[in-house]
Amino acid sequence: MIRYILLLGLTLPIIADSYYDKNSSTITKYDLKLMQQYDKLVYELSDEELKPLDIDSIYDFIRSHKSYIVDYSLAKVSLNGAIGVDDYDYVNDNERDKNYKKASIQLTYPLFDQKSRKDIKNKKLEYNFKILNEINKYADLRDKKIALNRKLRFQRLMQIKEKLQVKKGIKYLDDKLNTIEKILNLQNDILNIRTDLIVNQKTLLNYVKVEFRVKLKEMLEK
Repeated sequence: MIRYILLLGLTLPIIADSYYDKNSSTITKYDLKLMQQYDKLVYELSDEELKPLDIDSIYDFIRSHKSYIVDYSLAKVSLNGAIGVDDYDYVNDNERDKNYKKASIQLTYPLFDQKSRKDIKNKKLEYNFKILNEINKYADLRDKKIALNRKLRFQRLMQIKEKLQVKKGIKYLDDKLNTIEKILNLQNDILNIRTDLIVNQKTLLNYVKVEFRVKLKEMLEK
């Protein structure tokens, strides 16, 4: 029974998206488990089918819930006032003061002629193209981040494998250090892309009304 439990412990599947060299100076049980499934894990990384961003749904969602900015410079405000005497014949003159004062505020916004309507239509088209361009930038950054994360997972597997090979004298320490350098470079690249993704996501979220931004964020992060 004890042997069975030990055997089960050695054959537990490695279920993880990332692999780490938890102890660079010692070959751990975790390292041995990874190496037992090394080929399988590497092939799974290479055969992993990536899900593209649903650009059509995101574009349609933004168009349906766009936030607009009103051009208040076109609005005109006029203030009118008048003073006079009301000639209405009251039964009792004390019922109401016949003198009166009136004030009114009028707000007007111009109707557009044919040329103005065409200009507005062209601006809407430019706005939609701008949205598409931002979505395209976001999708490109997202795909690059996914690709770099896959490379990082592979290099971490290589790091653990090379640790074993260095211990056995099959590889030199320099090979392991080169892999570590690749991992550091990948981590820096991923960090830069994360920053760009955050900025780009904020830009897209500002295209829609506040109450729809949570939903849009969920769509972008799928």
